[in-house]
Amino acid sequence: MTDVRTRTPKPLSSVRDTRALQLSTAERLVLSCIDGVRTEADLASATGQDRERLHASLAKLEAQGLIAFDDGESPRTRTTNARSVTGATSPRPLTPSNVASIAPAATVHTPPPDEASSPLGGAGESDAAALGEEVDLEPDLQRQILALQRGLDRLDHYALLGVERTADKKSIKRAYFDLAAKLHPDRHFRKKLGSFKFRMEAVFSRLTFAHDTLANPQKRGEYNAYLEEHDRLRGIEQVLAGAAAEVRRAEDTIERQVRAQERAPTAPVTGPQRDWPVPTTPPPNVDAATRREAFAKRLLGMRPSAPSSMPPAPKFSSPPAPMTATDAMDALRRRYEERVSRAKASEARKYTAKAQEALAAGKLVEAASSFRVASGLAPADETLKRQSADIQVKADAILSETYARQASYEERNGQWPEAARSWARTCQLRPNDAHAHDRAAATIVKAGGDMHKAVHFAQRACELEPELPGMRVTLGNAYLAAGLALNAKREFEVAAKLAPDDGTIKSLLKRVDHSEGKKDG
Repeated sequence: MTDVRTRTPKPLSSVRDTRALQLSTAERLVLSCIDGVRTEADLASATGQDRERLHASLAKLEAQGLIAFDDGESPRTRTTNARSVTGATSPRPLTPSNVASIAPAATVHTPPPDEASSPLGGAGESDAAALGEEVDLEPDLQRQILALQRGLDRLDHYALLGVERTADKKSIKRAYFDLAAKLHPDRHFRKKLGSFKFRMEAVFSRLTFAHDTLANPQKRGEYNAYLEEHDRLRGIEQVLAGAAAEVRRAEDTIERQVRAQERAPTAPVTGPQRDWPVPTTPPPNVDAATRREAFAKRLLGMRPSAPSSMPPAPKFSSPPAPMTATDAMDALRRRYEERVSRAKASEARKYTAKAQEALAAGKLVEAASSFRVASGLAPADETLKRQSADIQVKADAILSETYARQASYEERNGQWPEAARSWARTCQLRPNDAHAHDRAAATIVKAGGDMHKAVHFAQRACELEPELPGMRVTLGNAYLAAGLALNAKREFEVAAKLAPDDGTIKSLLKRVDHSEGKKDG
């Protein structure tokens, strides 16, 4: 079998206008770099995408009839070989025979990784490759374009334009036109641009979208509300994520304090004690074991046993039985553990009181975090555990509602990678929400993300609502994007039975039949 790194995808000459296609930024970048000469290894270097991400892009481009491989083997069947080349562990490849048997519960609640929605996976490698191209652009402008492109999925509109959130309309327009003068592709007409042509188009498109949103008062108001909610959401996540760290900090502090107390001199045991005769002669030489035993007893506040040279005690009383070093150390350990346990219980009560105060003030997230800490310090307290679980359910409801609102806004504005992440996080908190799983699958497909995850989310949606044709259509589209036309056809046929008069479903079935007919021919 040919080495995966030497395979060369070729663009098809009969390709229709790609602007009408639902391609992600990453997929358009890959398509722009395919010239029939570059191998997959060259494409990985030029686009900065890791091997697995590149294969997903190539699979979608091939499924849409934009590229072809002379050997007839699609990128999907080469995924295992590519991973073996890079030394990565290879999971089961996605094939028609096993995809239906994949347990959706294993990944249904896993949000898509950030790199799956980022157009450039390895920024350092991509920058080096791009800066090495022979293009008619100044080095400083090249670096600015690369920096802006890297930030497309993480910079808000204000940061992208380089203005404050309080900037007026005039300042926003000035910032936009200053950038457009340098980055508009027409500004560099007839110049040799290489991969920077696509990069500039992607950046300019996003700059235009940012300008159009902020220049419109209504859209800007909606966007500002979205940003405020986004910031609040990050704060909620940080509060909840900090609970585990707070438990560790509290435990470390308690143990340090108890160890310091153990090292401090211990007051002798109080109460009536019998005076033992004190020898008038110097004490005899005592071996090391005896000294350790005596030291351990002093730490415990006990009197050391009388030296063997002391005169015998009066017959009416006898000294306590001598304690061995092992007994003394066990006693020390028990006392240490008891002190730590008491200190943790005390701290747990403090955090419980803090949680109750937050709850009374209506601050559910802070209350949930404090209950988490308290429960972590006192894991055996069943009452505290139940309180913590009850409040966590309420906090999760707030979090999931916020994620869903974020996802809906992002989806309306075509922010597919962001919408995919938000819907996936909603699914984590709502494992039985069919709508959330359906939208997670649909947005991952539109973002050109991980089609394994898209299939899993869509499968879960169909499990929850098997009689809704829309859910079947989403699963069929996920299969189709993954290159599994037979699986897609099966789902479209089920959808057609559920909604026999739906013209869209009929069109999808014809599209699959046409695609299969071309392959057979």
